[in-house]
Parts: sequence; structure tokens; C-alpha cells
Amino acid sequence: MKPRILVVDDEEPIRIVIEKYLEGEDLVIDVSTGFNEAVSLLESGQYDIIMIDKNMPGLDGLGEGGMDLLRHIRSKLIPAEVIMMTGYATLDTAIEAMRLGAFDYLIKPFSMHELKIKIHRLLEYRRFLDPAKTMALYKSIRAKILDLAVNKSSLPESEVDKSLTSLNESIDELFRQVKECERFLLTHRESLAHIAGYAEQLKSRIPEEDESRPLIEEICRHSSNRL
Repeated sequence: MKPRILVVDDEEPIRIVIEKYLEGEDLVIDVSTGFNEAVSLLESGQYDIIMIDKNMPGLDGLGEGGMDLLRHIRSKLIPAEVIMMTGYATLDTAIEAMRLGAFDYLIKPFSMHELKIKIHRLLEYRRFLDPAKTMALYKSIRAKILDLAVNKSSLPESEVDKSLTSLNESIDELFRQVKECERFLLTHRESLAHIAGYAEQLKSRIPEEDESRPLIEEICRHSSNRL
């Protein structure tokens, strides 16, 4: 089944560009113009990724509709990952969105190549950390072992060899998933370590009375907690 993505943005040109580009990436794309339409789509379908424009009109008519939708998604326990899109390149915007549960964010204008990288990284994350998929593979391996143990004496040698080959392939796939998961986690740990290091350096250079000091301290705390 192809991964499904919902793009929520009140700017039609952006929706069109993203939709046309992602259709060439073997994905199923739905688009929405705002909060209410997105909520309806979320009630009728399941999505792997939801891309949200942070600064579209919100429930109060102001420009924080993306955050309203993110809160709704988390309150309803919708099992999709969120990429927040924003036209304002501020650290507090990114921190606020990620604190509410967004996986990542994009600063407009962004390139389609950058978007592609983030989406494939997120899909990889979901694929290798999917407990249901891992358990299904484990059960498949166990069933093959039991079947071979029960029927080995009555099977011709060629069938035994075929079963052993299939079993080895399943075991190799399980180990591949584990290694990919380890690689993914190590990559993110390295990234967080770099962020923590840069934040600590910045913190050491900013006076205590500087208004940006609390924000830098918060970045240090969050990055260290996630390591």
C-alpha cells in the first residue's frame, strides 16, 4: 500500500506544487485548504504524514491555524506524523511545534529536494519502528520453523532446501530491520549531539540578561533530554 500524505495549506500555488511533485514519488496525496476541511479528511481516512501550514487562518480567525490543527491531531491520538511548514524562520516556532508533537518543520520557501529528503526520512522512521510489522515478520519466521519441524520427515529434499532458503531470507530481513533501526537512531543521536553542542556554545556567549537567553537554555535542555 502506498504511503498517504495530507497537505494542508491555504495558499493554492503551494498546494499545487507540492501535490504535483509528490505524485511522482509513488505516494497518495490529498490536499486541504484549511482546518475544517482537514479535520473532515482526517475523520474519513488514515495518513502516514500530514504537512501543515502553521500560519493559515485558525479557529479564532487569526494566523495560527496550523498549531490548532496540530493540537487537534494530538488530542484525537491520530497516528500520523506532522511536518510543520512556516514562513517565519524562528527557533521558537520550531520548538513550539515539536513540543506539541510535530516530527519536523520546513521553512518557506523550501526546495522540493529538501521536502523529498524529509518525507523519505520520516517514512523510513515509521517503517523500521513499526511494531506491527516487526511482530508480523517474527510470527512468519516462527510459523516457518514449526512447519519445517513438523513436516521435515515427509518432505522431499528439494522442498526442505526451499523452506530453509525462505527461512534464511526472513531471518535476514529481520536483522536488516534491526540494523536499519539502529542506524536511524544513531544518526538522530549524532544530530542531537551537534545541536546540543552548538546550543551550549551559543549559551556561553550570550549574557544572562539577554532576552534570547531563556530560549537558548530551553534548546539545551530539550536536546540533552532527547540524547
